[in-house]
Amino acid sequence: MEQAALVGSRRPRLTGALLGLGAGVLAAGGGVHMAVLHGTAIYFALVYVLIDLALTVGLWKLGMPSEKRTLALWVPCALLVFGTPFGVKSAVLDWRGEQVPVTVTEVERGSGSYHGGETYRCKVESGGESFWFTGSDQCDRYSRPGDRFEVLRDPEGLVGMSDPDPLIGFWFLVPCVGGALVVMTVAGSRSLERQP
Repeated sequence: MEQAALVGSRRPRLTGALLGLGAGVLAAGGGVHMAVLHGTAIYFALVYVLIDLALTVGLWKLGMPSEKRTLALWVPCALLVFGTPFGVKSAVLDWRGEQVPVTVTEVERGSGSYHGGETYRCKVESGGESFWFTGSDQCDRYSRPGDRFEVLRDPEGLVGMSDPDPLIGFWFLVPCVGGALVVMTVAGSRSLERQP
């Protein structure tokens, strides 16, 4: 009888731990997906955000955790969703990125983004090859054809280009992602309390 009660009390904790870990892995996987498929539309990111929020809300509904446990699930999940794309791109460029001088050949103005203002993208040329460069401080409303600057580019094209700013390496990214997954796993395991 005691053994059955012990097994019964472990199952919700294991289920909660797996749900917390699963939500974290999905969040990190979505971030890697967005970094690697750098030409992908932004609505893919929204799908991952909605799935992660649904998993976190599901954990909260199943176990009715305290506010501390809810934050322990939401905060690392949000960091993984929004931080992993930048972290993966930055780590890959830190590892094998090359600084490449480019010349602007065309500037295209776009409609405002979700945080307001106009967006700009520059068509640049380097070594006879042309490509579009977006999300940069170097490509803005003052950019004109003929402008020159340097970008950091992955020679194998796994991730998009970036300004040659200070980068985050894998030495920092991996422990951060691992720590977020551990926090979500522990919080998930404690969230599903055994119902009387």
